[in-house]
Amino acid sequence: MTPIGRSVGAEESERAARFRRLFASTLRTRGWREAQPLIEQHWHEFALTEPDVLLDVIKMLPSEVFIENPTWLIGVDHLRHAVAGEAPRSTHLTDSAALVSQSRGVGLKARLIAATGRIVSSRTAGRLPEAVAGATEAHRALRSAESDELAPLKATLPHLTIQWSRAMEIADHPGAVELYEDTYETALLFDQPDVARRAAASLAWMYAEQGHTHEARSWLDRGNGIDLPTSKYDTPLYLAAALLAVDALDRDEARAQLAMALRFPAGEYWAALLWVRSHLCSTPSDVTHVERDLSSELLHHPEALTNSGANLRYLDFARWVLNRPQSPVVRDPRAPLQRTTARDLIDSEVAYRQGSFDEALRRCAPLLTESTAPRFRASALLLTAASRFRLGRTKSGIEAFRQAHALAEHENLLLVFSMIDRTDLRELARLSGRELRPIVDVVHPHRTSSRPTHSLSRRERQVLSLLATELPNAEIAQRLFVTMNTLKSTLRNVYRKLGVHDRQSASDAAQMMGIDRSEH
Repeated sequence: MTPIGRSVGAEESERAARFRRLFASTLRTRGWREAQPLIEQHWHEFALTEPDVLLDVIKMLPSEVFIENPTWLIGVDHLRHAVAGEAPRSTHLTDSAALVSQSRGVGLKARLIAATGRIVSSRTAGRLPEAVAGATEAHRALRSAESDELAPLKATLPHLTIQWSRAMEIADHPGAVELYEDTYETALLFDQPDVARRAAASLAWMYAEQGHTHEARSWLDRGNGIDLPTSKYDTPLYLAAALLAVDALDRDEARAQLAMALRFPAGEYWAALLWVRSHLCSTPSDVTHVERDLSSELLHHPEALTNSGANLRYLDFARWVLNRPQSPVVRDPRAPLQRTTARDLIDSEVAYRQGSFDEALRRCAPLLTESTAPRFRASALLLTAASRFRLGRTKSGIEAFRQAHALAEHENLLLVFSMIDRTDLRELARLSGRELRPIVDVVHPHRTSSRPTHSLSRRERQVLSLLATELPNAEIAQRLFVTMNTLKSTLRNVYRKLGVHDRQSASDAAQMMGIDRSEH
């Protein structure tokens, strides 16, 4: 006769195999929200006899499970003790009273898990100050903990601090970088390569979007150096690589990296993805698709999450890229009126395009400090150089241009040279002794205008070329040896043929057509 214990054990193993197959199939075909209840339904069946079965299937769950319900981490800890041979409690995972009892036993770990749940809830709801406050307090509690309190945290800690880091990142808190770096080091130390790669990916993106390209590439190398299958958590890794390629004017590489990012849901990097996509629009259809997706995303996220923190900057930049240089940036009417570095930069560029050079200089001034991130500082220096040049302050304009050129070259931020118009860029490069011709051809390509340019007379082309000089109409008439009435009549014809209604739009059209100040 077969011993009862052995037959029972064999039967349980068969049930375990069936459970594993059922769980894996449900997870693959219906998602973790449908698969998760299967663990709870089979908890009593396996917690005492085969805890390793439950532990194995729990490891298949994505991190969202632990984010939404941090008490799962306590359940994992319970199973690990059981697998190690310690006497596990016969506790169902959803028994809240038992979980509270266990939480009291693990002290700091339970407090940090609970705090992380609150941090994530605040972050996803757009309550960013609350999320940052929680992350700061949790980090402070961790740093002040005794060594014996830290021991039980080894396996859990990186999963917690990655969430604190993300809260600080999305809220634009300066502590995000240090916390991500700590998370990276801790994850490697405690053999959590997936979390280390996530931290490296986020750091690569943060440095890339600020224009610190050398640091961004360093973190890209570290992230890619961790040999793991690609996953949705690699989105910021691909976005960072795409943005670096955009800055280097390598659009083919940028598109390839963007295609990799688009293989996965953007998750919390949805606004960053829209900004990168906006840079790679090459047709009106591309622009329409990004604008449509932007509007859709705004409807699916809390207003507080779209009108503050890093997302606000990414959305402002996306709208700016989609609309420049023909019109000012179109902002979300729900957004509160607040000054940010990004908006100062955008408004200064708009003022420059409209010929309000003093206003452009005023907006740029706060961005010229050494502490300003390279992307913003290089752009502000270029706008300052061009605005001073247009105001006749050539010497100081050249000095600003040389500083912008040095910074842009050092960080390989070549795209920033598109901030100013082709004529100003070419003249400032010539006066400062800097060779920029290849860059000019890329950032200001010659385009074939869809407007009926062939119908412009020689006189009309002369008038059009002089509109970009900011000369008053009386002086333009003087230079062309015509009366004011003749000039006004010619301007009306130019506006009609180009389909525009004002001088700035006509000047922009001249730039698009390759007509500059040399054509008179």
